[in-house]
Amino acid sequence: MELPNITIPKVGQKPSAKLKFPTPKELISHYESQGMDSQEASMKVIEDLQKALFGVVSSGKGRNDKLLAESSKKIDSISNRLTVLDMKLDSKPGYVETFAIGLASGAALKGIGALVPHILAPLAQILNSVSSATKSSPQ
Repeated sequence: MELPNITIPKVGQKPSAKLKFPTPKELISHYESQGMDSQEASMKVIEDLQKALFGVVSSGKGRNDKLLAESSKKIDSISNRLTVLDMKLDSKPGYVETFAIGLASGAALKGIGALVPHILAPLAQILNSVSSATKSSPQ
């Protein structure tokens, strides 16, 4: 099995229009052909990709890219919308909280219902005694 001749592009070089970047499998097979085992080759490919990514990000060329700026604005907008949505969802009770609120309000209504006769009966007696006292008193 003959391995293809792979050249890894440097960060500083400008790629030509028809340059085809190697796939991860090709990069791993390239490093394995140099005597590394599969795990070492995978780690080396990841390290190379991280260096390339850091080089692109730190070079400043990506900052002036119109697509990157537009994408950044869209991501910020989506992030803000998700934050607002998350705040709205957090402010509303879930099913368990709603059930607990219902139980508490039912218990409160039942307690009020049990107290109302004990409060109204003495008030009714007071009103009856006042009305009977005013009817029986001489004018």
